[in-house]
Amino acid sequence: MKKSINRLSNYIFRQNKMSLKRWISLVLVLFAINACERKFEFFEFDCEDCYQEKPEYGPLIVYFSIDDVNEYVLYTIYKGNFDDGIVEYADTAFFNEEQIDVSVDEYYSVEAKYVRGKDTLCVVDGDRFNLKRENSACDKKCYYFKGGIIDVRLMQ
Repeated sequence: MKKSINRLSNYIFRQNKMSLKRWISLVLVLFAINACERKFEFFEFDCEDCYQEKPEYGPLIVYFSIDDVNEYVLYTIYKGNFDDGIVEYADTAFFNEEQIDVSVDEYYSVEAKYVRGKDTLCVVDGDRFNLKRENSACDKKCYYFKGGIIDVRLMQ
């Protein structure tokens, strides 16, 4: 691949007919074609962070805006989309981050209610909470959680 790119660049510069912008575009296309043949893993996996037994439940992580105005936030967790209205759990958050155990391999939505004066602001977010199995990185079977991070903080 390297030789073909060198030959191609020499030919392009010798001919001096192709603009630099087109040459760069061509090189990017060649790299993209080459990249499609490889599997890139940006997720580094640590075998210490996995479960050998398949868990049925795991921690859904929810971020809230707890401040002087909102010392607590009422929230509701829905199984599926918020619009479906299937309530899984409801509680009050007193910290910026809460971890709630829920069933894995489900989509969850969270509605958080903030009070601003006489107004109530509702923030909704959702994410799929999956259980994945790592087959190649560890010596034994290994399950880990993916997703399940929901951000219902107020925008600054």
